Amino acid sequence: MIRRNIKAGEGKEGFPGARGFYDPEVWAKVTGRARYGIDLALPGMLQGKILRSPHPHALIRNVDLSRARSLPGVRAVLSGTGLGAKPYGIVFDDENPLALDRVRYIGDEVAAVAAVDEQTALEALQMISVEYEPLSAVFDPEEALLKGAVTLHDDFPGNIAWENRINRGEAEAAFKDADLVVEDTYALPSFHPGYIEPISCIAESEKFDGLTLHTALQSPHIVREILAGVLGLSISRVRVISPVMGGGFGGRVYGNLKLYLLAAFLSRAAGAPVKMQLTREEEFTVGRPMVAAMIKMKMALKEDGTFLARQADIITDNGAYSAQAPWVSKTLSERNDSLYHIPSISTRVRLVYTNKVPTGQYRAYGNQLANFACESLIDRAAGKLGMDPLRLRLKNCIGPGDTSVHGLQIKSCALSRCLQDAADAIGWTERKKGRGYGISAAIHAGGSIVFNPDFRGASARARLELDGRVTIVTGEQDYGQGAHGAFALIAARALSRVPGEINIVSRDTILTPFSIGALGMRQTTIGGRAVQLAAEDLLARIRDCAAELAGEEVVPEGGAFRTSSGRLIEPVGIAAFYCAKTSGLALTGEGRYVPEKSDYDQSGYGNIAVTYSFAAHACEVEIDRETGALTVHRFVAVHDSGRIVNLLTARGQVYGGVAQGLGMACSEGYIFEEGRVANPTFSGYRIPTALDLPSIETLFIQTDDPEGPYGAKGLGEIVQVPTPAAVANAVANALGEPVNELPLTAEKISRLLHGWECAD
Repeated sequence: MIRRNIKAGEGKEGFPGARGFYDPEVWAKVTGRARYGIDLALPGMLQGKILRSPHPHALIRNVDLSRARSLPGVRAVLSGTGLGAKPYGIVFDDENPLALDRVRYIGDEVAAVAAVDEQTALEALQMISVEYEPLSAVFDPEEALLKGAVTLHDDFPGNIAWENRINRGEAEAAFKDADLVVEDTYALPSFHPGYIEPISCIAESEKFDGLTLHTALQSPHIVREILAGVLGLSISRVRVISPVMGGGFGGRVYGNLKLYLLAAFLSRAAGAPVKMQLTREEEFTVGRPMVAAMIKMKMALKEDGTFLARQADIITDNGAYSAQAPWVSKTLSERNDSLYHIPSISTRVRLVYTNKVPTGQYRAYGNQLANFACESLIDRAAGKLGMDPLRLRLKNCIGPGDTSVHGLQIKSCALSRCLQDAADAIGWTERKKGRGYGISAAIHAGGSIVFNPDFRGASARARLELDGRVTIVTGEQDYGQGAHGAFALIAARALSRVPGEINIVSRDTILTPFSIGALGMRQTTIGGRAVQLAAEDLLARIRDCAAELAGEEVVPEGGAFRTSSGRLIEPVGIAAFYCAKTSGLALTGEGRYVPEKSDYDQSGYGNIAVTYSFAAHACEVEIDRETGALTVHRFVAVHDSGRIVNLLTARGQVYGGVAQGLGMACSEGYIFEEGRVANPTFSGYRIPTALDLPSIETLFIQTDDPEGPYGAKGLGEIVQVPTPAAVANAVANALGEPVNELPLTAEKISRLLHGWECAD
């Protein structure tokens, strides 16, 4: 059963269709007409495949491609030494498209082939001979830090890919003066986004040394820049066209850069389009899952529950190469500190190379990992103080007008209301015997303005078409989260139209404005604000053109204009008039949203985002004390995401995020055996299905945010953040024992039960 509710401003959203549902692609998706990457084909297209390392760490002594090249139907065979490509990366240039002299994990790319069909390509892979010299490997990040551990990259001694220390206030003094200090260590494995459509692409090398890449991406403009650099092309000669995306969840911010690069190199070598796609097993073994983390944390409190300080030592598992993992490590080391008033912070975070699958990002940039530790430790502190965990949070939670310990400027905020409503909905004061109850809270940034200090916002264009409809052109991508529906609703409100009269164009880098991409909850807050401004600018230009056409003053009336003499001027007539007057041009408006520059400094202090969303989740669980089986009976998710633009889509975001968070809490996680992924399929990596989900109640506490379009804020990423901690706290409440490791499988819970019974 799923229950739904909306509070604080109910019925005042002001968006056409906001109380219902709008998605411009919904019918194409549900009827099977939407074209995903796997559906695309081009004339003369070849199939590409990759030969991968069977060793976690080894020198490459020789690669013999001769037999593969002689196979009929093979059009191109490549190894690292023949590419002439320079190293690349997202944060650090620590990768090559194909391994040169060394492989660093099981799955590392060694050679690639393009052939007339998949079977021939696979046969060609079998004919490539590679001579390896195995090396010692390191799989545990703590062991990788030890003196004498094998070094993965010469440029990164000690296997530390990235390190940061944060010190705010007087943490050392706070711990000395505290009435209570609680501490513990928390462990989380790598998690995969689990999107249903594996990553695929078609690379088409064009005449005059160009490239068109067809692939579904959250950040096509940024990937375009990276591809151009590695391929040695002018950026204007690289074009990225995105088909409909079968799920992203952050895993397609950059997608799989090696796949795109190898498809491009093969296409260039073969002189034909090359299609490549990861198998499901490859998705798990090379697909850049979320970093694993080990978090040692302690907190200092007064006797009355006032938070004084927090100290953390965090080690994150980078895998063999870096990708976005430094940014993920940075986010998880900072974000939760701003959820409450904590005067002093001392944090050390180290990102460590290991001989395992390279890691990346998944939905909330690691915020959910640290949230598990932070919120679990708060419950521990509440138990030591004999204080209700809800009351302890309410005493310390941040509020509107506050500046956090890291300099985040909080404008709209209903955190305390979220906590109280979540507790009320779960029955916090009327808990059932034999059940466990847990609560957790979260903060997440809505639209980073420090990702690139020189590019903080977004732009959009609005165009009046000859049929009277309006087209919005934006570089912001829709990867299933409903961004295009939200943009249509925002534009419809600005133009006094219905959403069905708004077209959204976004999936071609040659047509759209530049965008950093769909990440960090930018879409509604920053992208939507640009759409609003573009629509408002277009409306002003339409009004001026209507007055010129009519020869008298006009006023808006619905989507049309009424003249002072009473005539109604329709958009179709205005569009035709302007087109004739300008010899074919369309009336256009432009929106440029440039947030105020941040005061963010080198220590990481300052306002990092346009705004911040808040949430509180609560759940009720039951433990089978014989088997350790965990049942989540009820779940409540309360969110402050400003004004809700599209209610049904917002609910869908909550259901999906809660489901993913429950997977993290209960069943998901990478299992490694000597560097090899031991569960590389959905039968071994267990994501929740509809049958696994509990009753979910969604509530929205609507605030008016001063920055977002018509008061709206982001929702997509934050939903997952507090979910694992809420479940863990509920399990700890049921067991009477702390929970330190996810996922909470029956085996792990049985161990906790057994140890507890023995201790008695």
